[in-house]
Amino acid sequence: MLTLFLIATAFAAAPPPTSTWDPAEAEQVQLELIEVLIDSKQPDKALYAITQVRAGGMTGADLDILQARALVAKALPMDAILLLENQYMRNYQRHKVMCLAHMDLKETDEAELNCRKALRFAPGTLSSIDVADLHNNLGFVLASQNRHEEAIHSYREALKLSPNLTRARNNMGFSQAALGQDETALNTFRSALSASLGFDPEILEAEAHFNLGVAQLARGADQQAKGSFHTALKHVPGHANARDALDQMTPNLKEAP
Repeated sequence: MLTLFLIATAFAAAPPPTSTWDPAEAEQVQLELIEVLIDSKQPDKALYAITQVRAGGMTGADLDILQARALVAKALPMDAILLLENQYMRNYQRHKVMCLAHMDLKETDEAELNCRKALRFAPGTLSSIDVADLHNNLGFVLASQNRHEEAIHSYREALKLSPNLTRARNNMGFSQAALGQDETALNTFRSALSASLGFDPEILEAEAHFNLGVAQLARGADQQAKGSFHTALKHVPGHANARDALDQMTPNLKEAP
């Protein structure tokens, strides 16, 4: 992977000669190298590489989708939408990118439509992890519309396919808390965090209670949020995020419960 990454970085500055390659094979390699740049969070280099290959005559839906992904990563969602909106191909990747772009613009109805199309057009050969990611995206869109029960259903579908998809489990915790299911949400946060934080129980509890506090604040339960932030500080006294959250609360809510 490191070798591929270094090759991709070099390619962004000067695409390798392809005269001795089969044209289809050369094009596929170039697309894969651009994808590496996007996945490694280098959208500027990816966009530069796309400019270079377009100058060399490359076109096509796959290149357009990669460019749109790079534009979303560069926080230019409208540019991504303008690039793809008039292409009526039944391509799950196109709709996935459109979903994310519309979410960035808070256009949740369009985001939902494209998330559902991404799931509808997902090929049967798509990996369970990739399909789970599509369900997670839909759940996030539904949650943004305060349709938390539907969102939880989407997160559960994601976790059936990929039980270790931490972001789906964490997102589910926020939707559970939004419905007032605080103890269930806390357990969900614990299970989401355990994989990434190892077996340190104090850190795990602090992070789980902090996440619960954030979710409680979002639904307007300030007193409960205060208690969750203080619990986080009991487990990790130096928890900066919990301390900052308390400092931003009104004075009558800052004291320990």
